[in-house]
Amino acid sequence: MHYKNFLLKIVSKLFSAEKHPRADARRILVVSTTALGDTLWATPAIESLRKSFPDAYLAVLTSPIGFEVLRTNPWIDRLHLLRHPLRLRKTLVQEQFDTVLLFHASQRLVLPLCASIGASQIVGTTGINKGLDDLLTDPEPPRYEHEIVRRLRMVGKIGGQIFTERLSFFPDNGTTTLPPGRWVALHPGSKDSFKRWPMEYFAEVGRGLKDARILITGNASERPLMEQLAAKIPGSQLADPHLSLHAFAGILNQVDLLISNDTGPVHLACALNRPVIALYASTDPVLCGPHKAPRATALFKPQACTPCLKRKCQKPFCFLQISPQEVLQAAKTARTSHFIGDSNAKMVCLPEKIGLLCPSLPSIPTPSAQS
Repeated sequence: MHYKNFLLKIVSKLFSAEKHPRADARRILVVSTTALGDTLWATPAIESLRKSFPDAYLAVLTSPIGFEVLRTNPWIDRLHLLRHPLRLRKTLVQEQFDTVLLFHASQRLVLPLCASIGASQIVGTTGINKGLDDLLTDPEPPRYEHEIVRRLRMVGKIGGQIFTERLSFFPDNGTTTLPPGRWVALHPGSKDSFKRWPMEYFAEVGRGLKDARILITGNASERPLMEQLAAKIPGSQLADPHLSLHAFAGILNQVDLLISNDTGPVHLACALNRPVIALYASTDPVLCGPHKAPRATALFKPQACTPCLKRKCQKPFCFLQISPQEVLQAAKTARTSHFIGDSNAKMVCLPEKIGLLCPSLPSIPTPSAQS
């Protein structure tokens, strides 16, 4: 891939716009062009940027799912969708951004694009930019910390303050009403199969929740998984897999509990302050689990393989360490407690058959502009 980077750097320099000096009213572009959870992780930083720089022009470059997450967000002046790169670059140059905060972008083109639009400051974390770190003007070293905190450090890097570490989501008025009952949603899918708890375990939990109505959720690509699980839980119902994000949020607002793999709906439930149990083994909840979510519980067992095979994994047997009985016990606790008085998510490590409550994750100090 070195030749691609070389060409992108050359093109970025040849067509680089004149640098825009920082004005009193800053013009900030936030870049978050990946998935649902990644976009939600940006919302504490976006809110902190707006409150730190109330007169700033604040725009976000994002993905189609990110657009759906952020289109109702009151802190943002404008959203830019990552498509038609040449037309997009022209628009971004015209916007005269002086600062770019590169939160997360999996597309190789994004950082060279940002380097060409005339911003005098480009802040990002090294080691995650496909070999293009030298295009950052203000690189931040990687740290063992939650993805929300990593983004907030960039706010501090440009002189902002941290006002919140909680996720936010602003649903529109459209919703689908569930029939009466105590509903528990099961989410058996995830984009990556190595993050999936076994289907039979989900089924055992669904059958074990005797006093609940079971709703099985997922998107259109996950419909086969949803149908397989429904066939194993008598009386369960399928949510419409074609629901819009905001309609799905309306569903989550009505269920008593969501039980899910490590995937976007976990963080949407956290943003809505709904009870959620998230299952972790192949990924680390300290880095990507619920954070400052008082009604969330992360059940965690360590990886079985070192290093983790990730997408090459054919059967994530590390998840066999989390038993249905442990999830049923966590569900009983989650449905009878609102965790009042504690702003942290609960992370339950399960090294033995009896889970141990881990200490609450420490609060993250506000990064200074010099950090």
